Amino acid sequence: MVKEKVAHPQEPHHPAEKPVIHCHKCGEPCKGEVLRVQTKHFHIKCFTCKVCGCDLAQGGFFIKNGEYLCTLDYQRMYGTRCHGCGEFVEGEVVTALGKTYHPNCFACTICKRPFPPGDRVTFNGRDCLCQLCAQPMSASPKEASCSSNCAGCGRDIKNGQALLALEKQWHLGCFKCRSCGKVLTGEYISKDGAPYCEKDYQGLFGVKCEACHQFITGKVLEAGDKHYHPSCARCSRCNQMFTEGEEMYLQGSTVWHPDCKQSTKTEEKLRVRKSLQLRWQVYLQAIRFTVTNSWGWNSGDIFFFLMTSFLYSRPS
Repeated sequence: MVKEKVAHPQEPHHPAEKPVIHCHKCGEPCKGEVLRVQTKHFHIKCFTCKVCGCDLAQGGFFIKNGEYLCTLDYQRMYGTRCHGCGEFVEGEVVTALGKTYHPNCFACTICKRPFPPGDRVTFNGRDCLCQLCAQPMSASPKEASCSSNCAGCGRDIKNGQALLALEKQWHLGCFKCRSCGKVLTGEYISKDGAPYCEKDYQGLFGVKCEACHQFITGKVLEAGDKHYHPSCARCSRCNQMFTEGEEMYLQGSTVWHPDCKQSTKTEEKLRVRKSLQLRWQVYLQAIRFTVTNSWGWNSGDIFFFLMTSFLYSRPS
């Protein structure tokens, strides 16, 4: 925020003196009291906020892209809010995991106490914890603090907060996704000791559900080389979900309950039998029509011929 303003009277102009000072805003010559801001001059009434038009001569202001803005408009348009309290941040700030805080707002998630300057911060993938609150969660807290080098850049962590994650120490700005390099601001997924954002982890190592084709996080059901969300793996016969550990049959991309599979086999046999019976009915009716209309046989001849056809000429 710029506060340098100097007001001084402008003397009457004489031909042999310096050129007339012009107002930077209106372009008119400055007469009487003049306000100087850095290398520019303004009439008192002309030095106003670009957005709301309020008087800037009596208070602080900001310069953005050559424009002069009051504090409220600058913060509303370009200001950074504290992730802890939601208020705009000015002066000293703390940046951690891609978020900005007032120093007193960067606090332990559990005990709510601000982190002392230079103290270590443990990030468990969701929360930032002080050493006292993180101690019961770590099976071997001493091992995590045996090295003072940042696992991201390799440099020594001398001053400021250090982040403990994946049993390693990191500068607050060095805890980044191994793939895209963005600072991890929330939950992360680790692979071979390296942190990844969820998007890149899924793209590199993720498994897609055979049913909905979305990446699977959490529990997964496997059938052969196919994978399903527990809520997506449904029997193609009864449309009921499979319980954890329940046996399933796989056919193509569909899965079946064992009982539903057996019922389907029975229904298939009945369907084939009905189809065969229908074919025989059509076949016999065709023969009867032919021998009756073309050959002129009587009922006894037709009966004898049909029995012979049944025994020796079954259709394929």
